[in-house]
Amino acid sequence: MRARPTFLRSSAALAGGWLLLVAAFGLYSAESHRQALELDVSESGRALQRAVSQRVAQHDAHLTSLSALGLAQAQPSEDFDLVAKSILRFYPRIVAIDLIRLTPGEGASVVSSATSADGATASPEEVSKAVAALTAGKAVYGADARPGHYRLMKRMNDTMAVSLDIDGARLVEDEELPRWALLRLATGEGTLLELGAAQPAGSGFLARTIRFEAPIASATQPLRLSLQRHVTLAALLPPLPLALFAAISLAGLVLVRSLLRHRQEAALAREAAEAAARREALRQHETKLAHALRINSMGEMASGIAHELTQPLTALLSQSQAGRRIAAAAGLKDTPIDGVLAANVLQAKRAADILVRLRAYVGKSAPEAGVHDLSRHVADIVALSRIDLDRRGIALDVDLPEAPALARVDPVEIEQVIHNLIRNAADAVGEAGRTDGRVRVALTPDAAGYAIHVRDNGAGIAPDILPRLFEPFFSGKPDGMGLGLSLCESIVERFDGSISAENAAAGGAVFTVRLPAADGIEEREEAAE
Repeated sequence: MRARPTFLRSSAALAGGWLLLVAAFGLYSAESHRQALELDVSESGRALQRAVSQRVAQHDAHLTSLSALGLAQAQPSEDFDLVAKSILRFYPRIVAIDLIRLTPGEGASVVSSATSADGATASPEEVSKAVAALTAGKAVYGADARPGHYRLMKRMNDTMAVSLDIDGARLVEDEELPRWALLRLATGEGTLLELGAAQPAGSGFLARTIRFEAPIASATQPLRLSLQRHVTLAALLPPLPLALFAAISLAGLVLVRSLLRHRQEAALAREAAEAAARREALRQHETKLAHALRINSMGEMASGIAHELTQPLTALLSQSQAGRRIAAAAGLKDTPIDGVLAANVLQAKRAADILVRLRAYVGKSAPEAGVHDLSRHVADIVALSRIDLDRRGIALDVDLPEAPALARVDPVEIEQVIHNLIRNAADAVGEAGRTDGRVRVALTPDAAGYAIHVRDNGAGIAPDILPRLFEPFFSGKPDGMGLGLSLCESIVERFDGSISAENAAAGGAVFTVRLPAADGIEEREEAAE
């Protein structure tokens, strides 16, 4: 029998195995959520990087446009102011546009300035200082005093420069920034601005921060974008899925344990049943061996008894025959004394034949059967049995057919069977204590031969005894040996017949001996040849 897994054998082991299973699921779930969150932060960061890179690229394009417009005018004109104000209106992250005149030796001055509500005019000196080292057409990044702002300045020629004041917070629109994110824009000098969700100062169990960093693609604006997300234990390990898994896994383990336990109990019960069957088979085998030993012993004893009885029977037969001769010499032939001696001679010869057949049966060399009239032999044994039944006050009825009933049997053995059945019927009537005891013997044609019925009006056969009537050494009588019916069955079966017993509907028992007709036997033998 296959053993159950160790962790299912006890409740404590089951609980430990369940906790390990839940812990393994928790680690797997936490790792899966961590990877998913890292992917989410990475994808959001790259999307913001692309958007910001496109917008700072627009700043360079505006500088180029404004520079070209400023150089085309000898003096500042309304066209420059209109374009600058239009840029401020459509690009709100640009909050101020200044056109600066650079006069060597005289300082710098603001020629034109367009500002929004959040903007401020640039300092000409700072712009002049920032672009002093630049060649014409080059731009430079510059810091701004206001938090989150920076300036982008370009030298147009030796005498002119343009400056853009940019609000870095507006480089990212509100709907583009995830609600969980903290965004940082930084330069080499430090953090320019921070936007988004505030991050906790400390970290709890299994909490961590996921970061994404990438530079903004711009040669003039050296910005670096950083996006980070603080992940708590609840985000890495959602309580509801963990609780559902814990409940389902516990129910599954309990169910598996119950099924395995039932399977083990069934296997134990099956093994116990098989062991009981083996013990019963062994007991039956021992019983059969004991029966065989008893049969062998009875055979040896019967052979010895037959041998010992042969001599007194021979003497009885010789003395009876001598008595008849003496009676005949004295003129007493056909007198009652002669009849008694004749009966002794007849019964001595019959007893001798029985002993011969008994010794032949024990020696497994039974005499060969011949074709005989069953009616005559049934009548003979009924006549022999009637004296004993009349003495016991039991009526004996006989019903025989007029035509001969020919069957292939041994006459002495078939008479022995009928005599045994009549004696058993008389014993059953006597045990029932009936005053109207009756035994009836009938010989009737049967489907394939003839049937001999021996019926009595006794108490019948007990239901627990009926199936075992023909077993050797089994007897329903207190002093019975259990060999009579077994021997009858052996004799009848040797003549290709059968014997059965049943309780009659009107009471009492009926024993039936069925024998094939002699012509039917001859036909089967011819067909076999």
